[in-house]
Amino acid sequence: MLSELYIKGGSGGTPKSTNKDFYDGDIPFLGISDITNSNGFIDDTEKHISDKGLKNSAAWIVPKGSISLAMYASVGKLAILNTDVSTSQAFYNMVFDDVDIRDFVYQRLCKANELGEWNILISTGTQANLNAGKVKNFEITLPTEKDEIEKIARFFKSVDSLIALHQRKPLW
Repeated sequence: MLSELYIKGGSGGTPKSTNKDFYDGDIPFLGISDITNSNGFIDDTEKHISDKGLKNSAAWIVPKGSISLAMYASVGKLAILNTDVSTSQAFYNMVFDDVDIRDFVYQRLCKANELGEWNILISTGTQANLNAGKVKNFEITLPTEKDEIEKIARFFKSVDSLIALHQRKPLW
């Protein structure tokens, strides 16, 4: 299960939008558009909240290096955080103490999104969404050998870097 692979996980929370004191602070606040428009990494966010907003909501500081997975709207989209952020309840955030396991999990969750594996877990209502329990119980099998996990993680990281490099290259 996915929950066995990270050291801390949980969704975020949204400060009351009617209180202006909760916004325009220094704390990046991850939104669906940030993750949808990302290249798999979050360096900054469109919105920011204040310390007061953080303290008066279920939001928490998700540390740099964590994975955030969209559970609402753009279900299955994910990114690795290159900076500390807070998130709304629309995200499930996972903190890892092992970068190779994190990178392996990231690649596996990207594949799950690509293959539509989240679709059978989505609850329908006014908007399609996952819940934290379904994310935590998502089955991921790791190789038994640590060096194999490292090799796989490094391989996919180098492929991602190569893709990113070619995307930045001018086409002329």
